[in-house]
Amino acid sequence: MPRLRDSRFATDCTVTFDGHAVPARSGESVASALLAAERLVVSRSSKYHRPRGPFCLSGSCGSCLVRVDGEPNRRACRTPCRDGMTVESQNAWPDASHDLLGVIDPLTPHGLDVHHMFTSPLTVNRALVTFTRRLAGFGRMPDRPAPAGPPVTPECFDALVLGAGPAGLAAAEVLAAEGKRVLLVDRDLLPGGRLRTGLEPGAAPPSWPAGVLRAVTAAGGEFALGTTATGIWRDGGSPVCLLVSDDPPRTRLVRAARIVACTGGHARPPTFEGNDLPGIHSGRALALALAEHGVLPGRHVAVLGAGPEAAALSARFAAAGLDATQVRGAVTLARGRSRVRSLLLADGTSIPCDVVAQGEPPAPGPDLLRALGVGVDWDPDIEAFAPRVAPDGTTSVPGLLAAGEVARPVSAAEAVAWGRRAGEAARG
Repeated sequence: MPRLRDSRFATDCTVTFDGHAVPARSGESVASALLAAERLVVSRSSKYHRPRGPFCLSGSCGSCLVRVDGEPNRRACRTPCRDGMTVESQNAWPDASHDLLGVIDPLTPHGLDVHHMFTSPLTVNRALVTFTRRLAGFGRMPDRPAPAGPPVTPECFDALVLGAGPAGLAAAEVLAAEGKRVLLVDRDLLPGGRLRTGLEPGAAPPSWPAGVLRAVTAAGGEFALGTTATGIWRDGGSPVCLLVSDDPPRTRLVRAARIVACTGGHARPPTFEGNDLPGIHSGRALALALAEHGVLPGRHVAVLGAGPEAAALSARFAAAGLDATQVRGAVTLARGRSRVRSLLLADGTSIPCDVVAQGEPPAPGPDLLRALGVGVDWDPDIEAFAPRVAPDGTTSVPGLLAAGEVARPVSAAEAVAWGRRAGEAARG
């Protein structure tokens, strides 16, 4: 049962993956459709050709690079499905599911260093290096030249809010209520961020994201969904941000008196041997795929973590009819070949599973903040680098604020409160 039996999640289009027809829903990501079709192996690692599958499902890892309609290195998790789309796996022969080059991994248990193999005679070494270069890489060149990009349009706003999750929505709502002309941006096509997973139902009413969008436009502002902030820098006075969207193609150079970064964190891979096996995913991403597209990732789900998010994930998967086990102990090994089959704990316990969901909160993602000079510090409590952001969202850079999980792990309700404080600090 790859999807919930519910008319809301009925498929309405077909994409082709490595020559196989895959039923999908228009607008859902290619990675989501492949998970529902139980095609977990979407690529191979560049050197040893180990099987790879989607992990974060949000564009922050790179484990699901595929060729789409002749264009290489597209993230399957960020590519929406449409009828007739052709998707191919990369760096594999003949395809990712049956890659004959996968023999490299078991044949080189101690690693493969071509620069120290067959160093004499020189002609043999050069031939070996040339051959290994053909084995590695990230796809073939595109079938056709890339079209010319749209011209850059310079724009000005009172405030730019990056991220329409709980923190960004709260900041934008406060600014719009003060009559500020706000541009609210999110790379997803729907607002809400983690609220869309339904894992924290008390954090905000379901109608709140749409209400904030209406408030922003009523105050003379704008929201831009499906838009990515690709760079941020200081050019003279106010910070400048480059925004890019694909549908329709648009490039915007936005200058704002205040920028509030609420872009969230990055899914954190678990730390044990075999953590790169297909079938190991971000728990939030699986919850979102289940909530919006009815995707059931497997039958036996092991949820990692002892916190409230892991408990909520376990309950959600169990309610969908899956065998869900919350794993609180230390994991030392994931077993399996083309997908995970079991976990070995430090105490010797073996837990059978065909899916592993990372139930720990994400690590902060301060990339845009660091681009403008915000410092970061190692935080041993969260075992990650965290940017220096004050409780009211202010940073050391004038005009640049931040709130929510871009700075440190917080609950959705805490992110809302932090976003409101940042919005109030950005009003002046």
